[in-house]
Amino acid sequence: MTFSRYFKASSCCLIGAGFVALAATGSVDAISIVLFTAVFISSWFLDTDRIRQSIPKWLLICISGAWLTFCAVDYRLFTRSLVVTFFHLIIFAAAVKLLTVSKDRDYLLLYLISFAELLATSTLTANIVFAGCFLAFLLSGISTLILFEMRRTHARMQDQTRVQPLVVPRQMRGTGFELFSPFPAGLFSAIVIGIAALILAVAVPVFFLLPRVNWGMYRHPSGKTQFTSGFSDTVELGRIGDIKQSDVVVMRVKTDKPPSEMPLDLKWRGLSFDYYDGRVWKRTDQSRRAVPIQGWYYKLENSTQGTNLIRQTLFLEPMSTDVIFATHKALALSRDVGLLWRDSSDSLYAAKPLTAKLRYSAVSDPIRPDPSNISDLRPIPPEVQKAYTQVPPEDPRIAELAKQVTRSAKDRYGKAQALEKYLRTHYSYSLVLRGTPHSRDPLAMFLFDVQKGHCEYFASAMTIMLRQIGIPARLVNGFRIGEYNAIGNNWTVRQYDAHSWVEAYFPPYGWIEFDPTPPEPEHPRSAFQRVISNLADAIDLWWWDGVVNYDSSKQYQVISALRMTMESFQLGIKGLAARTREKIRTGAASVRSPHLASSLASRWAIWFSCITIAILLMIRPLRRKISGSVRPVLYRRNEKVVATDFYRRAIILLGNQGIMRSYGQTPIEFARSLGNHPAAIPLLSLTHMYNAVRFGAPGSSFNQSEAQAFLHTLRAALNKDASSSL
Repeated sequence: MTFSRYFKASSCCLIGAGFVALAATGSVDAISIVLFTAVFISSWFLDTDRIRQSIPKWLLICISGAWLTFCAVDYRLFTRSLVVTFFHLIIFAAAVKLLTVSKDRDYLLLYLISFAELLATSTLTANIVFAGCFLAFLLSGISTLILFEMRRTHARMQDQTRVQPLVVPRQMRGTGFELFSPFPAGLFSAIVIGIAALILAVAVPVFFLLPRVNWGMYRHPSGKTQFTSGFSDTVELGRIGDIKQSDVVVMRVKTDKPPSEMPLDLKWRGLSFDYYDGRVWKRTDQSRRAVPIQGWYYKLENSTQGTNLIRQTLFLEPMSTDVIFATHKALALSRDVGLLWRDSSDSLYAAKPLTAKLRYSAVSDPIRPDPSNISDLRPIPPEVQKAYTQVPPEDPRIAELAKQVTRSAKDRYGKAQALEKYLRTHYSYSLVLRGTPHSRDPLAMFLFDVQKGHCEYFASAMTIMLRQIGIPARLVNGFRIGEYNAIGNNWTVRQYDAHSWVEAYFPPYGWIEFDPTPPEPEHPRSAFQRVISNLADAIDLWWWDGVVNYDSSKQYQVISALRMTMESFQLGIKGLAARTREKIRTGAASVRSPHLASSLASRWAIWFSCITIAILLMIRPLRRKISGSVRPVLYRRNEKVVATDFYRRAIILLGNQGIMRSYGQTPIEFARSLGNHPAAIPLLSLTHMYNAVRFGAPGSSFNQSEAQAFLHTLRAALNKDASSSL
């Protein structure tokens, strides 16, 4: 690869990294992305210098002025956002410069635009795409700035001294004046990667050790706010059509229990509804009260009924709701949610809709009731009985069906189980909604005509039938447990996991969950798709939790772990020293034995020899002599290495006599600078041989015997000159 092509590729990578990071925020429209991508690709093949010369300067000024005018129109009529309008402006400037880049200042402006795009992205999002773009920007930035300075310095020197170009034609190679022939792209790339690794090696520990200050950054979503299907503030029955499900991730949850110990029917509770008007479920009491704070948690309950508590860490994606999700029955929530509110039906709310990613912890008591502890003799609170037994004027067949299904049950809890089992076994699940549009009673249509539907119909039917037989019940919206990701050790909840179920009141446990919906068909995915999806989710979760949300508590954990590691290391060193002293003491005692004296002497001789060799290798002249003897044997088939070794030995011989080559001299210039010195002729001959192989045509041969003769003549000439001077 030539120098100019490598420089152009590095510059394009630098410019593209900033644009990709900006596009990944979701703040740039698709049209702008497509147009800039087309310009970006075209700039690689076009002669931008010729385009710039063919376009008058006044025309570019007019185009820029027209675009500034359009920005005002864009803000008033289309975007209505200064941020998005600014993005359009810098994308337009970058596109124009890409098509007309010809001078160094054009490249500098493009680099600054890319840096501005990356800086703007850092205030909007910090997802894993941003991390990749930042790494690409770092690598390409290092290489581009180095190459840019080399290119600029060479151009200035070429104007002043008329030196040859960085990359010269083949027929001019071997003269010793060229800098690259050809450009060492592989070596240069390795150097850039090494520099970037050193930068990261210093920056990453500093990042983890700096005090944490929360400026409210990195909280914005990486895309548009999600509107989750199947979850809303109201539940409406009777709509006709097909439900389209989405596999977009809604949340990820980490628990303190392995999947084998987690209940398979676990759900992430959201909203509950108490009033049904025959078509729509609503919440009659929407008043909220603040939840009291106790330490680092919001205290939701004063006591717990079970001991098998579940601790969860939830990572919510941006959603169009202010509902806070947790497993029933939530006992406490961390203060990461901000202000926390609670209504009369135990639903939890944040201070505002979740337009940003949110991470918080929860502790819940998954109630697993013992039927023997539930009795119809236990009274139900009057306020619960009044609020959750309301039924609308409906088809009388629903009440008759509820009584018929529960006729053989002995108590209220048994009746609820009978209704749950009946709906799961006598009806089928379907996302295709059929029936009479705008029917007066969609619930009766589901139970007696269609006999298939989705979770909202099953949950509504069981809730109303429980109320018909005097059991307080309410409908709940939320999400199923989701799919377990073994790579990231978390549960991944997607939009198609949105679900509705039932909560019925049974003293002394209170509200108990029932799910009358039959099992849904699994979403088909190949094993490869599953692995890739799990890996992507695990990486995204690690980045979000381990880097973006790295706070003071995690920093304390890291510092504590480092302190414990250092203490363990110190204890290990002390133990090793104690064992060494004991071995020395034991060895000194055993030396007195004549049988072990000879073996110990041989061991000490071996150790003494190894240490002596190591010390001798540290002496530079001796090391050079050994290297000079070994290298020709190891690289005898590599002509360039052999030629370089002969030339290096000649330079060392001259240096020993005080004849030093300056940094600005080429090999030919140095040989000619000796003038009438006896060593000038053999050195010049050896230099020509070295240049022919080192910088000449590929495959050039090197005559080692002839080079050895020149080197011998050079050594003799130097010895003769040294003796004559004495």
